[in-house]
Amino acid sequence: MSSIKLTADSGGGTVELKAPATTDSNAAKIITLPSDETGQIITSDRSGTTLQRKFVYLTDSGQLTSSGAMHELTTALRIAFTPKAADSNLLLEFFAPFVFPNSTHLQYAKFFDVTNSSTPGQPPANGSRDRVHWANRNGQFDVNDFDVLNMRIVVPADNTTARTYTIHHRTEGAVAQFLVSTLDSASGTTMPATFVITEIAA
Repeated sequence: MSSIKLTADSGGGTVELKAPATTDSNAAKIITLPSDETGQIITSDRSGTTLQRKFVYLTDSGQLTSSGAMHELTTALRIAFTPKAADSNLLLEFFAPFVFPNSTHLQYAKFFDVTNSSTPGQPPANGSRDRVHWANRNGQFDVNDFDVLNMRIVVPADNTTARTYTIHHRTEGAVAQFLVSTLDSASGTTMPATFVITEIAA
């Protein structure tokens, strides 16, 4: 069995690269080093390590409003994602402050797979209860009622097929204000919305 031995720059130790003990005699094994990366090669025991991370950090000088039936909050939050491993897990996280002025209406939100028209990690059905990833009722005080939409789930990748994820949101009717508050004063705000997807090795 042939090998290549590399000597460390200092300390005198060596690293040896060995060919597999056996291979198919009709096929050559080729290992191609990536041309777009430098650094460490991940070992075969990579459980729990991050394989990739994609995110959207959305800010704007214009207000994003949402009310009524379940709908996509905005296409600007979409993330196109292709898992690197079929057996990995995907951590989806969304964080967005908002204003919900003078209302005690209920709100709901969930992650949504646009490509497959499905809800990833959907909780089990139980009567007529809505199957969502976040629900909230604000305390009614004045036109500057702040809160935050903060949700996360972990789901299996299942395959390495490309898909696009987004955020869905609904209210009982009142209008939620994202990114920019209607109130233009020192009590008003501009706020980001952050959507992150992290792929974690099984």
